[in-house]
Amino acid sequence: METYRLRVFYKKEGISRFISHLSFCKLIERSLRRLNLPLKFSQGFTPHPKISFCPPLPIPIIGENEFFEVEIYEKIDIEKFIERINTILPEGTIVKKCYWVQNKFSLSSVYAIYTIPLKDNIIKEKSERLGKIVEEKDDFIKVIFKMEIFNHRKVFVNGVFDGITRELFIKNEKI
Repeated sequence: METYRLRVFYKKEGISRFISHLSFCKLIERSLRRLNLPLKFSQGFTPHPKISFCPPLPIPIIGENEFFEVEIYEKIDIEKFIERINTILPEGTIVKKCYWVQNKFSLSSVYAIYTIPLKDNIIKEKSERLGKIVEEKDDFIKVIFKMEIFNHRKVFVNGVFDGITRELFIKNEKI
């Protein structure tokens, strides 16, 4: 049976930014089941829907362009899907767009632009070592990190994530 892969981009802000990654994964799975999509399931004793999530977003970072992929057995109307899933998702989570893809994303091709408020010079120094600063103002910096090698604890001092936003993108892919 032929399967299709749908890449779904969403924004996670407001109260939703306080939902942990694992809880959010479960929330997405339940939302997709609630929509009665023809989901493809894994094989084995405890089958699960085939959903691939992007790298975890720490609490309370705002996700401007997060994504996941879901495998289904038949093509669906994307506009209706976006409209229906946005009525189910919690406040602060909005599906922005989605499209069909052939291949599963590779973590080595996923990058993120972090907008980081400058409260401490240490953050800027660590960001320069692990990423590339693309914009710098008096009160914030924008840094590109490769998600395959990125670790939040290495950059953000004392786990202070408030005020940070992340925008994911896939290298060499037009979004």
